[in-house]
Order: sequence, then C-alpha cells, then structure tokens
Amino acid sequence: MGLTRRQYLAMAGAGLCRAAENPLTRQWQRIASGTDGVVGAAALHLNSGRHASLHGGERFPLASVCKLPIAIAILAMAGEGKLSLDDQIEIPLQDVVPGVSIVAERWPGQKRFRLNELLEWMVAKSDNSAVETLFRMSGGAAGMAARFLQWQVEGMRVDRSERECALDSAGVNPIPPVSQWTPGMFEELTAKIAPQDRRRAMRRFMADPRDTATPDGTVHLLQRAFRGELLSASLTGRLVEILEAATTGSARIKGLLPAGTVVAHKTGTTATFLNLNGGTNDVGVITLPKGGQLAIAVYVKGSTRDLATREKIIAGIARSAFRRLVLTPRPFSVKIR
Repeated sequence: MGLTRRQYLAMAGAGLCRAAENPLTRQWQRIASGTDGVVGAAALHLNSGRHASLHGGERFPLASVCKLPIAIAILAMAGEGKLSLDDQIEIPLQDVVPGVSIVAERWPGQKRFRLNELLEWMVAKSDNSAVETLFRMSGGAAGMAARFLQWQVEGMRVDRSERECALDSAGVNPIPPVSQWTPGMFEELTAKIAPQDRRRAMRRFMADPRDTATPDGTVHLLQRAFRGELLSASLTGRLVEILEAATTGSARIKGLLPAGTVVAHKTGTTATFLNLNGGTNDVGVITLPKGGQLAIAVYVKGSTRDLATREKIIAGIARSAFRRLVLTPRPFSVKIR
C-alpha cells in the first residue's frame, strides 16, 4: 500500500533524521555536493510506501514541471464532462510563445488544435504555447488551488502562467496585461534589463513561494495519479502514456538508468542569468524491472554549475534510488532537512 494522507502529513512534519541511519540519503548528500545550489529530492516506492527525501519539505521553483498538474487538471475536466479530448481549441495570439512550441511553429497557419494533441505537446514536448491556453482553461491560479485541495495534495502551487513566471524571474516590472502579450514580447522587454538586475530578480524569484513545489508533495501527487485516485482508468492511462512519451531531459532521471528502463516524467528548467540558474528539475515514475514503480522528484535551485553538472546530479540521485530498490530492496524511510 502507498501512503495515506495521515501518514503523508506525519512524514512531512517529521523531525530531523540522522543521515547515518540510511545509506541512500548519505549517497544523495554526496551527489548533491557537486553543486553550490540546493538539491531537493524524494523517492516513494508506490507499491510498499517506502520513502526517502532530502530537503523534502523545502520549496523549489516548478518551471515546466507545472505542466504536469495542469495536464491532470485538464484531464479531470474531461472526466467530469466539461471538456472532451476531441475538442478543437483555438490558440489566441497572446498565448503564442516562440521557441519550444509546435503550436508556435504552425501558428497562424493553424490556430485550432485538438485538446488531446495540445496535452501531449504540453507535457511530452514542453510546448510553451499550449500551456498558456491550458492553464487558463484549468481555471488559472484559483482553479489549480481548488484542484490541489480536492486531490489532497499539499506542498505544490501553480499561481501564474509560465510566461508570467519567466518575465518575473527576468526582472520585468510591471508585467503587461495578458491582452497585450505578443510572441516577441519577452525578448523585447528583457533586452532592456541589465544582466546583474536579471540575476537579482532570479534570486527574488527563487525565494517566492508562488509556483513552487516540495519534493515530498511532488511524489505524493505522482502516487495519487498513478494509483488512479485522481482520474478514471482510461484517463490515467492517457496521462501515463503522455509522460512516457516525454522527449526532454534524457540526461536527467533517465540519464544513468539501464537502457530500456521505462520512465514517465516531466522536466523543468528556468533561465540562467550570469551563471545563476533558478531551477533544473525532473519528476516522474520509474517502472522497476521486477515489477513495481518508483516515484521520484529531484529539484536543483540556485546553482551556478553548468547544465551537464546539474543534470548529472539528478541522474545520480535517480540511479541511487533505483539501485537501492533493485539490488538491495530493504525498506528505507528517512527524511533529511
């Protein structure tokens, strides 16, 4: 069995545990020493409820990991009959974000897309245009807060659109109204901000509790989703299918796992200003070779190390948890603050 809500809250409120009692968290601490930032990680064996975490109750910027709960919220609306995955959704100009976006590549030649398609692109391809529209359709900040309450998931917040987060982290103030957004607005506004001011803005952004998650809260969300407690069986299957199709972050959770290991995951990465990266993340569920599943969340914030180093830390933590269950499947349950 997995964690009950009462067990989860007790786990989240537990005091400091000694790292010496658990070799897994000692490994995580050694791996985390490879960055000058803060590393938060949690692993939860979905079949037994065994759990370990490092800074599990600390908040980290979500970045594109926000697309995971937004996708679950949209799928929930489909399950409630408020939407259909076959609906044709029109993407307005203000939601078009160039760069990482299939929608932006096709727009304005194509402005309407199937909801099922947008969901897959948003999660598996991290489409930055699709998320703007789907976040609004989910009810925005109020809608997402209501969903987390309904799901009984604590330690996770989605308060703003991804573009608003990007503008805030770059030091844009005030942020123009959504109705004034255009595809090239981000570059136009941030070009006026000095690099040192952008770095200071990123520091403020990292300290902001909005649009953050704790590692423990993240694995709890994954646990509830993969156990079919948030969506119907068919919609849960669609969520898993989309997460398994993810093409981003191959050097993160999947990076050091055996070839062919199935990982359903979602990455997130903020911008980097004067070598300061706000957040580099990967969260998901690993299918274990002898059966069972391992939910894992790794967040790295405030690092000045390069992307390869940050990704290696995520991969190392994932591999250590995976090997602990596969090679020495003894119970683990420890939390290090």
